[in-house]
Amino acid sequence: MRAIIANLCMSEDGIVDRPERWLPAPAVGGVIDDLAAGANTVLLGRRTYEQYAGSLGSVRKLVIASTPVAYQPRSEVLKGDPRRVLAALKQVPGPDLHVIGSLGLIRSLLRWRLLDDVTLQIHPLRAGQGTALDRRSFKLISLCAGASGTLEATYKVHYAATGALSSVDSTGRWGGTRRTATVPSTPRTAIKAHA
Repeated sequence: MRAIIANLCMSEDGIVDRPERWLPAPAVGGVIDDLAAGANTVLLGRRTYEQYAGSLGSVRKLVIASTPVAYQPRSEVLKGDPRRVLAALKQVPGPDLHVIGSLGLIRSLLRWRLLDDVTLQIHPLRAGQGTALDRRSFKLISLCAGASGTLEATYKVHYAATGALSSVDSTGRWGGTRRTATVPSTPRTAIKAHA
């Protein structure tokens, strides 16, 4: 079974939408190339497709759009109910599917429980305003330094066993959930130093 992996760039203050507003103009094209590096097939929402499909080179582009889009080479518009189509695509043997940008599509994939991993390219810039991604269900699996001060954080998406939301609270910015009845009353040290 193939995985669906979201690849996003994020500002240091947690903004993940419209990087062209907060990244320097020459850097945006390079960021798109970095996000798509190693991807064989990418999933794109309509707006991201229209804005960046020309920068994605020779990768296969699958577009989720409810309105017609202009054709780009190596592109296909997926027809039918997106949830069913993407669930079926996950079952077909082949390389992983990478979502580049497309915040609306990523939110839908999370709601449908179809997203497996998320990779965030965190830039040392403040966006000031924009949309943040809810990372409460993400478990950090790796963090490494990249070029020019960027960090690359890779998360595994963990879905709650039930749909009940009433007794679940966030544990903080690195994700995860806990029941309010089991929250310890005394703080614990997260990292212990060994001599």
